[in-house]
Amino acid sequence: MGIFDRYRHRLQRIPISYRIAIGNAAVIALGAIGGTIITRHLATEAADWWLILFFLSVGILLSVLVNYLIIKSALRPLRDLSELVQRYQTGQSTIDPQDLVNPDPDITQLAAALSSLVNQLDERNQQLQALSERAINAQEDERREIALTLHDDTGQILSMLIINLERLESQLPAEAAALKTKLAAASDLARQSLTSLRKIVYGLRPTILDDLGLVPAIHWVARTYLEETGIHTSVNASDELEPLSPQATSTLFRICQEAVNNILRHSQAHNARISLDQQDREIRLQIEDDGVGFDVAQASEQAVSLQRLGLLGIQERAQLVGGRVNLDSTPGKGTRLTVFVPAARSGG
Repeated sequence: MGIFDRYRHRLQRIPISYRIAIGNAAVIALGAIGGTIITRHLATEAADWWLILFFLSVGILLSVLVNYLIIKSALRPLRDLSELVQRYQTGQSTIDPQDLVNPDPDITQLAAALSSLVNQLDERNQQLQALSERAINAQEDERREIALTLHDDTGQILSMLIINLERLESQLPAEAAALKTKLAAASDLARQSLTSLRKIVYGLRPTILDDLGLVPAIHWVARTYLEETGIHTSVNASDELEPLSPQATSTLFRICQEAVNNILRHSQAHNARISLDQQDREIRLQIEDDGVGFDVAQASEQAVSLQRLGLLGIQERAQLVGGRVNLDSTPGKGTRLTVFVPAARSGG
């Protein structure tokens, strides 16, 4: 290591505030000495005022230039830290103080604090994602159990009630017309209750999703929720899709349900379109409507404060299976939600 490198290394150990103070002191001292020498020289030579003004201007410019170079050199560690933060924002996984080209005691300590904070945030984020995944899986299991219980127990009870009411109605004599009317009304109420129960069961966990797969389940959602309310809906699904994991299948179905509910509640749409296809190794689900639309940035900012967590839930579900979400909406021009989910690997 040469003498220059040794002094440079020692200088890098000095905090920025000390470097700036030392540099400014050097500029002031050199300016004072230089100014005194030039003043004495000009005084003995009886120079003209324009010559004095020229040297004064040159002295000021040199002082400013030297001071700028000193401050720029002293603040170089801050630029290094800014570059580290920018690299982290563009995808680098961590902030490493060892990556500082021009280390400074204060900046190195700040970088270490930022690195620790980033690591803690990443760890907390991973914990929250794990808890979220566990909660969503538990929710799906509970929905499945509740749906099976309602279907097997309550549904069977209502079916038997309808059968018994019909038998009683058929066994009554002709003169008991008033009682027959009441039994028929009770049978109708039981049938309506059974229809409502089946709709609830299918909303919790449609058997068509487990029995026939994602595409028929999406057709069922469109027919049951959108077309029955007067929204013309088209569903286009590719016949050649790579298989999805059970988690990804449930994720796309739940996202479709949430998007359809948003269309019903907020969009005031007349037409909707749902498409399911494959792009490279990803399955793409796209849901569009011609409704009133909304400001995406404003909705994202106000989602937590207004407790409108539907879009956040969609993003969270997609991220848990390695997917991503694109939302495009403009007030008065409808909304397009696009979800990409990786296809299951062969043998996975």
